Amino acid sequence: MGYTNEKLEAIAAKLKTMPVIEKNKQEHNKQDAIKLLSKEIATLQKRGYTLDQIAETLRGEGLDITTPTLKSYLQRIKAGKNKEQKEPKNEPKKDTQKEQQNRITPEDKKQADTYKPDKSSKASFTPKPDSDDI
Repeated sequence: MGYTNEKLEAIAAKLKTMPVIEKNKQEHNKQDAIKLLSKEIATLQKRGYTLDQIAETLRGEGLDITTPTLKSYLQRIKAGKNKEQKEPKNEPKKDTQKEQQNRITPEDKKQADTYKPDKSSKASFTPKPDSDDI
């Protein structure tokens, strides 16, 4: 089903008139809630609280979450932070040692271009010219 320019302009006008949602009234899913609370949760863990105790406290405050789910969300948050720290966005990725070893230098290319097989070596087969037959 297609949409006319007139219909899209009407939708755009409607979207422009929608009010701004106050940040305090913004709704979050459980994973976002845990992400926002992750610093406080980490502080509680450093103070000796277990994830079971923290999950129980969160449930008491109206955030219905199980301990395994809490653990999973915290691991995802930690993995995301580690990934951001490992690969800065604006810096080019460094080659691994293996990639550096496999890189062809201009000198290697020059040697390959000038390579002539030893006439004393015997080939085990003779290449045939290409044909148009398939």
